[in-house]
Amino acid sequence: MAVYNVHGGHNAKVPGASKYLNEVTEDRKVKERVIALLRQQGHTVYDCTDDAGTTQSKNLANIVAKCNQHNVSLDISIHLNAGGGTGVEVLYYSAAGKTYAKKISAAVAKKLGLTDRGAKQRTGLYVLRNTRSTAVLVECCFVDSANDKKKWNADTCAQAIVEAVTGTTASTDVSSGNTSGAFLVKIKAADLTIRSGAGMSYQAVGHITDKGTYTITQVQYNGSTPWGRLKSGAGWISLHTAYVTRL
Repeated sequence: MAVYNVHGGHNAKVPGASKYLNEVTEDRKVKERVIALLRQQGHTVYDCTDDAGTTQSKNLANIVAKCNQHNVSLDISIHLNAGGGTGVEVLYYSAAGKTYAKKISAAVAKKLGLTDRGAKQRTGLYVLRNTRSTAVLVECCFVDSANDKKKWNADTCAQAIVEAVTGTTASTDVSSGNTSGAFLVKIKAADLTIRSGAGMSYQAVGHITDKGTYTITQVQYNGSTPWGRLKSGAGWISLHTAYVTRL
């Protein structure tokens, strides 16, 4: 099995591009799904996303510092593009990166029905230049293209990335470690936030304040923290042991 670093670009404090799609929101969705799919296949995956940096330079430095803590087969940086174009392109630094970049760009374009803009070498980009392992930066689509927005699907994009990187079919049914089906948790926190996705970067959509018992139907990891999807469909909650107890 291989070892990978994966991260979403930018953060809430250093936002990326936005129009029909919001780059930070969507790249987090893709990042989470890529990690889940790779882990399902048995690979080791490190989430190197930075949500702390308050400037672009600090955000980039934090990402690179996290990436360089691990010796991996590939660093995968997830972004969305802007500037009036359309389609998918993947940026690379080294010859090894070019091989991955061509495969990923073609796979994502085919899955989403978008233009394949191909692999493009970029030697000046901080993350590509400073990560020790082979790295690629995936520009999944254009946030300012109505056509791209119409065809956009974060899960499909993630599946294409994983299949291109691993050369194997990625299952679309991912529970990220929840192999035993639904289970119950008892809420310990006095006020537990429900979010729209599996991670702190997702929008808060509600709160649990009754310290009750809830059914979890799916688990996804954000870094080392497990998040559970509520059976009610209300959203996701952190399954950190400080907040819940599994029954």
